[in-house]
Formats: sequence, structure tokens, C-alpha cells
Amino acid sequence: MSVDSYLELFTTMYGWAFAGIIRDVLVDTGIIFLPFLFIVLGTWLKAHEMSVTDRADAAWMIRKMEVEFWTAIFVLAFCFTPVGTTLQNVNLYYTPPATKLNAAPVVANGASSDSTYDAAFGSVPQQLSLPPWWFAVMSLSSGINDAVKGGIAGGLSGFREVEEMARTAAVEDPTLRAEVQRFFNECYLPARTRFLQDVPSAAAAAALSTWGEADPDWIGSHAFQADPDLYPSIYASAGVPGFALDVAGGDADMDANSVVPAYGRPTCLEWWTDTDTGLRTRLASGVGASYLPTTLPEKVALLFSTVAAEEREDGLARLAMGRANPSIAPETMLPDDRSWYQALIAAAPDVAGMAGMVNKAVHTQAARFPIIQYATLAQPLILMGIYMFLPLILVFGRYSLAVMFLGALAIFTVKSWALMWYIAAWLDEHLWVAMYPSAETLFHNVLHLEFDSALKRTTLNTLLVGLYLGLPLIWSGMMGWASLHVVHGIDMMKQSAIGAGMAAGQTGTHIAGGALSRFGRALRRG
Repeated sequence: MSVDSYLELFTTMYGWAFAGIIRDVLVDTGIIFLPFLFIVLGTWLKAHEMSVTDRADAAWMIRKMEVEFWTAIFVLAFCFTPVGTTLQNVNLYYTPPATKLNAAPVVANGASSDSTYDAAFGSVPQQLSLPPWWFAVMSLSSGINDAVKGGIAGGLSGFREVEEMARTAAVEDPTLRAEVQRFFNECYLPARTRFLQDVPSAAAAAALSTWGEADPDWIGSHAFQADPDLYPSIYASAGVPGFALDVAGGDADMDANSVVPAYGRPTCLEWWTDTDTGLRTRLASGVGASYLPTTLPEKVALLFSTVAAEEREDGLARLAMGRANPSIAPETMLPDDRSWYQALIAAAPDVAGMAGMVNKAVHTQAARFPIIQYATLAQPLILMGIYMFLPLILVFGRYSLAVMFLGALAIFTVKSWALMWYIAAWLDEHLWVAMYPSAETLFHNVLHLEFDSALKRTTLNTLLVGLYLGLPLIWSGMMGWASLHVVHGIDMMKQSAIGAGMAAGQTGTHIAGGALSRFGRALRRG
């Protein structure tokens, strides 16, 4: 039997285990027989209050008691007594949704879920006997969920998974963070100062037309790399680990030193683009948690294989630069030319406007994750509560068919929430593609690299939260309509059976009375 989360593997077993404890208490105390007593007393009291003849009163009471008794025995046998159906821990399994990032997810079962719940719930019951009705309802609900998920075309890609990893990504290596700070001070600030002072060269203008006007706003600017007067002609102020000393080139002044440095001073272009020790390659591979089975760069390569490798590396490097958070160096480390300061001051209004524009995006992004986490964790706990209290509600409901079917609807409804969330995730991913039709634009927005489309991202996050909360509410409300019809139909069925029995009893009484009268008259004549 399939479940819809790792937690449900354990809450299902514990819910029915606690239900078994409550059932044993009800049996040992004799409370399970109280509904039969209430059926007798209630039927007698109602018959006594009815303003009908004694014989009709007796016929109604017998028929009413017969229907109530047999109904209670049926519900007791199928919904209360654990006979014939067994739920085993190893037979419960959860299969995460398949995505482009994980096309063949590992199937987890209750014996080994490969999650942190194993340590928390290590003593989970291994085998439980369930009443056949509830076992059938659970199996049907799981089967319908699996069938609908399997029938939805297109599947999932994993945009939200990569987006969440990018949102929480960090540069863990302190040495790498320090090197980013050095590059920012020794290369980016001088290059940006020259760029703002002078008319861009033809090579820089060509790079701007290709990579956009915002290209100079980050340390890996292609315009700075293309302009021969910028990164190609600016050198690191001190040796950079990983670069050999070049006494025939940029390190010629060190040849006469009595103590030769261990590392050379590369140009900013070499420092950034070297395929082995360059800063861009190390940033792109070093962002995100390294302890995960599949790192953020690996998932980006899987999900955005159609995006050029250089652009993927640039995007990851930009993300890492934001997490490393380089800042302006003290005055003693700045170039003598201070005109760069005026250019930065002029950019302040743009930064302020950008902050206002993305304010809502930040709020919706912050609210989305905890809301979805709460919903998906609450569902298995709600199911556990339903399973646990079913024996009590059956007794308090006097083993009625209405409780039997309403309990089934409750389990089916809550189990179907997981299906609603799958549909919500499917819609969300297709809306991502609709709003960002090009792979490059989608890539930059998934990594939170574009702020000019904050409204779209805010809309997507708001819609996703609305779908996660709204679809289960709509579904639960519609199932509420069905529950009203079920209760009304069961009540009509019982009343019809009782009414037919009462009419039959009254007819039989009249027939018997007529036969006795005729027999008495015959005796008197004789």
C-alpha cells in the first residue's frame, strides 16, 4: 500500500497501533456493548411516545430494533473488529515524484525509509491487524492517488527544488570567500572605475550588446573581460594561490628579489577565467551544500542542459558572489583615482527602487516554504488522528452506517490532499515555463539572478501557496456535499426498511385479527 510522504510511513502504523490500544480498552471495560443497550432503550422510548395503537407500536418497535441491531452488528464486524486484514510495516511504501533531477527515485518503505524518521520512530510496530472496511478504504484511496498521478502527462522538472537550493546556497570555503573579496577590490573596482570614466571600447560595446546593459554590475562582466584596457591589463596586487610565478611576464619585477614569492600575480582576466584555478570555475562549483548527494551545480546541469555551459557557470558564479558578499575595501586599499565613488553614489536611487520592487517577492518567497512544509507535514498527522479515534467514534455513533461512510469519506478526503498538492506542483512548473519561455530567462529566475521580473515571481509564489491551500479546501468542501447526501440516503434507507416492516406488521396484525374473529364466530354458531 502506498503512502504520500516519509512521515506517513510511520504515522499510519502508529495511528492504527493507538487505535488498537483504544479498542482494547473499550473491549475490556465492556463499553463496546453500550450502543446495543442504547438501541434497546432508545427504540422502546420512541415507540412508547408514538401515538399509535398498541399492536402497531409493537410492530414498529420490533422492526426498528431489528434494523438497528443488524446494522450495529454489521458495522461492528467490518469497522471495529480487526479480522482478516493485516497491515505490515514493510508493505507500506513511499515513492517520491519523479523529476528530471531524479528520474528513478528510490522507493522507501516503513522498515527503511532512508530518512531521519528512522531514528525518531525506530520502534514502529511491524504488523497490525485492521478492520477490513478501513483497510479497503485506505487501499482504494492510495490506488486512486497513484493512478491519477501516473496519468498526469508531463511530469515534474524540479524548478522549485533548484530554486530552494539556490535561495539557501552559500559559499562554505572561507578561503574562496576571501579570494572573492580580493578580486572585488583588486580587479572589479578599478575596472569599473575606468569603464565609467571612459567611452566603452568596441570590444566592450559588443559584449554589452550580447550580454545586456546590466553586465558591468557584477565581477564577471564580459565587457570587462573583452576590453583590453580592463581585466586583461589589470593585475592582482599580490600573489594568488594556484598561479605560478611568471618572471618573464607580469612578475618580472620579482626576479631580482632575494625572496621569491610562492605565487604569481595573474591578470584579472586570467584570475577569473583560468579553467583550473580561475575564480569563476571555483565559484560555480563551490556554491551550495557539498554534503548533499547531488550538489546545486550538478542539478543545474541536469535541469538546464539546453543552456550554454558558459552561461550556467556565469549564473552559478553570480549566485556565489552574492553569497560571498564582497564589500568595498578600506581607503588604503583603493586606487588613487576616486571618481568611481561618484558613480556608485549615482547608482543609489536605482538600488533603492530595486529594493522596493522586490520587497513583495521576498515576503512571498519567505512565506511559501513554511506554508508548504506545514501543510505536507500536517496531512499525515491528521490521518493519524483519524485512524486513532475511529474506535471511539464508532462506539459513540452507536455503530451506525452514517459513521461508517463518513469515516471512509474523511480518510479518502485527507489522503487526496497529497494528490491536490501534486496537481498544484504540476501547474506551478507549467506556469514557470509560460512566464519564462526561454531556457536562459528561466535559468536566471530560478537562481534568483533577475530582479526586473520580481512581479512574475511574486505572482508564481502567491499562486503556488493559493493552490496548496485552496485545492484541498475546495476538495474538502465538495466532499462535504457528498457526506450530506450519504447521511440523508442512509437515513432514508433505514426509514424505508422500518416503514415497510411496520406496514407489514400492521397488515399481519389485521389479518390475524380477522382470522381470530371469524374463528370465534364459527365457534359461537357451533
